[in-house]
Amino acid sequence: MPTKPTDWCAYYDKPFWAARYTRRITTRVLLGAIRRHAPRGGQGMVVAELGGAGSCFHRPFMAALAPREYHVLDNHRPGLDKMSHCLEPGASTFLHETDVLDCQVKLQADLVFSAGLIEHFDAQGMARAVAAHFRLAAPQGLVIITFPTPTWLYRAARRLAEATGIWIFHDERPLSMEEVIKRVAGLGEILEQGIIWPIVYTQGMVIVKSGLAAAAFPPR
Repeated sequence: MPTKPTDWCAYYDKPFWAARYTRRITTRVLLGAIRRHAPRGGQGMVVAELGGAGSCFHRPFMAALAPREYHVLDNHRPGLDKMSHCLEPGASTFLHETDVLDCQVKLQADLVFSAGLIEHFDAQGMARAVAAHFRLAAPQGLVIITFPTPTWLYRAARRLAEATGIWIFHDERPLSMEEVIKRVAGLGEILEQGIIWPIVYTQGMVIVKSGLAAAAFPPR
């Protein structure tokens, strides 16, 4: 029986109850990683966020990093429309309606990241989604990917949410660190990996310096 897809319209209209808490933690972790690994502490970069419609990271990243450009790539038109209404006039933010699995946008971004994206695909789609990050990254650019990983804490929290009927990410497929590391191998140098525990629905995180190896990309 096919898995019910996540209703992203419902999510953007009324985010999951824990999101207010988890977003602040994830933002802090991501900014810390960028400051550790990006030149100039990440200031003035070209940034690309995949799956970023309705992004909770855009505003704090703009404030903390003052990026030269901030690109949001997503195929969810309502989420992009909602985000467009919140942009300040003249903001260096660019919204692209595109499918991450068939992305035609051409960028050489200093930072490409996604938070909670690649787990919404099957194994083949996940590999293609991971590769898309590196296609958009400049040589030696920074790629950061976070994804739910099935620790004991994640499994317990998800079982409780499903049992009480509040779980909405029906097609979320928690990924082991090994599975994701296998997909980024050959695409760059792994700088850091770890698990974000405080958000309860634990997220793995890999940080990679892009070393473009086009032959390693899976076919589209």
